[in-house]
Amino acid sequence: MTRLFVPNPIRTFVISASACTFLYGCASAPQQEDASELRPQPAPQQVADRSFTTESLYALLVAEMAIDRKRYDIALNNYVQQAAATRDPNVTAQATRIARILKAHQPALEMAQLWMELEPNNSDAQLIASAELIEANRLDDALAISEQLLAQDEATAFDAIAVKAADNDLASVTSLLTRYESLAARHPQNYQLQLGLSVLLQRAERNDEALVAIKRAQKLEPDNVRAGFQESRILQQMGQQDLALDKLAVLVEENPENIGLRARYARILAGTDIQASREQFTILNKQSPGDRDILFSLALVEMESGHLAEAEEHFLQLLQRGYYQSAAHYHLGMIYDKRQDMAPALEHLLQVEQGPNYLAAMAKATEILARLNRSQDAIAVLQTQRPQVDPAYREGLYMIESDVLSGTGQMLDAETVLTTGLSEFPDSTRLLYARAMLYSRIDNMSAAEQDLKQILALTPDNAAALNALGYTLADKTDRLEEAYLYIKRAYELTPDDAAVMDSMGWVQYRLGNLKEAIEQLRAALKAMPDHEIAAHLGEVLWVSGVRDEAREIWRSGLELNPRSAIIRETMQRLKAEM
Repeated sequence: MTRLFVPNPIRTFVISASACTFLYGCASAPQQEDASELRPQPAPQQVADRSFTTESLYALLVAEMAIDRKRYDIALNNYVQQAAATRDPNVTAQATRIARILKAHQPALEMAQLWMELEPNNSDAQLIASAELIEANRLDDALAISEQLLAQDEATAFDAIAVKAADNDLASVTSLLTRYESLAARHPQNYQLQLGLSVLLQRAERNDEALVAIKRAQKLEPDNVRAGFQESRILQQMGQQDLALDKLAVLVEENPENIGLRARYARILAGTDIQASREQFTILNKQSPGDRDILFSLALVEMESGHLAEAEEHFLQLLQRGYYQSAAHYHLGMIYDKRQDMAPALEHLLQVEQGPNYLAAMAKATEILARLNRSQDAIAVLQTQRPQVDPAYREGLYMIESDVLSGTGQMLDAETVLTTGLSEFPDSTRLLYARAMLYSRIDNMSAAEQDLKQILALTPDNAAALNALGYTLADKTDRLEEAYLYIKRAYELTPDDAAVMDSMGWVQYRLGNLKEAIEQLRAALKAMPDHEIAAHLGEVLWVSGVRDEAREIWRSGLELNPRSAIIRETMQRLKAEM
């Protein structure tokens, strides 16, 4: 059996939001300032040993007027220039604040470093410089500042550094981890070091040690939510999902206003209990109604849990607010398609831009047009889009156009499209696979075999191609031993793939090994209820004399797909009746 599998995009998005983001949100590095907190400062006063020139005073006055008018770009430019010209700590501090408000990270770092130079013991300057170094992934420099702050008995950013490092490659983490282990041993009472050490140990997959470190942190600050949060992350990575959820549930109950914590809890629940996840995201949306990420996640879990009206409302809100435009159009299109409301479905799907949902949107839009007997319109859409999109998407559009054509019986035209695509992308295993499957459908077995072997020349461990070639040979030829070897290799690579299990069962049947065939086909049908697998299992049972069960299997297959041609053809060939 040949089959393509597509991951669930809703669950994937909701679950994949970085846990580190939420931990960092609680970390001690200074938070990004907001423009609403910035107020014009009094005009700078002359200091006994330092006087400002008329030009500097004028530039700073213009900057303050710009702040009053919310022209922070002008304010930043003037303040950065005057910080360098005057080397005044107050001017430099204000330049730093404006840069952070604008998320202008390079000027913010330069100004914070100048501020540190002018006031070496100013912990605010040191922490802000550390935060900007973390943003720039200059973690060794950030760590050096935190070590200075530790010596001064000031707040540090050891936890934030570790969280940022966890996104880096393992070699970088290992180097930093050695320094953390040394620091934590010398300062066993420092909570941030123990927390940061736990994060790095977890990244290095030393989970038992990470758990010990976080337990030490919890003893130092029993009520600190970050330690409990980190413990839940470790437990989840160790496969103790239920315990991790229990820990988070307690933390959320004890800290109901902690949005980051509840968001983490909601996202983990999305993988196990979609209704409970929806409840948590509903609370979050009330707690933080302006948060675009929460609103988007809520809409996704509503769609996943079947609350389509609520999902529709929230996706429309995202469109109105200008957030997640392309994704919102895609999911609205899917909602309207489920309702068989084709006009708005097409309207939204055709507005999806290049990105993770683009090809799926084009496939669904053309499928709808084909259902409406507008296949030529579908092809026109694809041919209009193809010259306008990036090469990665053009490849997919060739495949979609071929599907539209083959779906309406235009097999030669479908082949032409795929061949044209291969002239542009000669090493595309996706296009080769699609053309091989097309050749198989029209019984051009030599051409199908040639394309599949070309895939294997490019990617020898391509389980899908191995399985397809083996199944094709087993189903359409007498080269059964050769077919078995291809399927066996696919099975070794992907033993839990239901399509491969089905192929293994089918080749065993063709080889006359009925017992092994039934065993494999039962496992395949259990792993993935499918009418084609049911057709195969029913046939082997029928030939084995287990005819009542064969009928039951076929009946269940027809429930899955009432129009199953393969089941009806199988029963007709075997002269079987229900």
